[in-house]
Amino acid sequence: MQFITSDCLQLNRFYKENKDKARAKPSDLMFVARDEDEQVRAALRLLPYQGFLFLRSVLTQAEYRGQGLASELIQFVIQQQANSAMNLPIYTLPTPLAVPLYMRLGFKPIDRDEIPSELLASYRRFRQSNSGPTVMVIQP
Repeated sequence: MQFITSDCLQLNRFYKENKDKARAKPSDLMFVARDEDEQVRAALRLLPYQGFLFLRSVLTQAEYRGQGLASELIQFVIQQQANSAMNLPIYTLPTPLAVPLYMRLGFKPIDRDEIPSELLASYRRFRQSNSGPTVMVIQP
């Protein structure tokens, strides 16, 4: 697999093909995992904020799930950020099933009072549809 930056057109096509309601915007930082035929098999979006990044979505094509592809893509993005001049913390709101994955990748849960104010609305919406959401962060 090749891990590269991407664009809205490629990501939104991938979302549509995989019947996902997510939509990329030009301001997002976008990354994909492509196979040797240059077919996208997984995608990740980061939303940039002042002083941090928000890992908004990770999607792996159904037939590639359970093979560690999402983990590799997340690790690639963490390394990219660690090597960048910005080196910003990355926050995420994982589903309860994804919390162990993010823990293995080095993300740490944080208390509600540590959540950046810009993420509070997302946190509240997420909490309505998921029991006990955890906000997690990693400093690359």
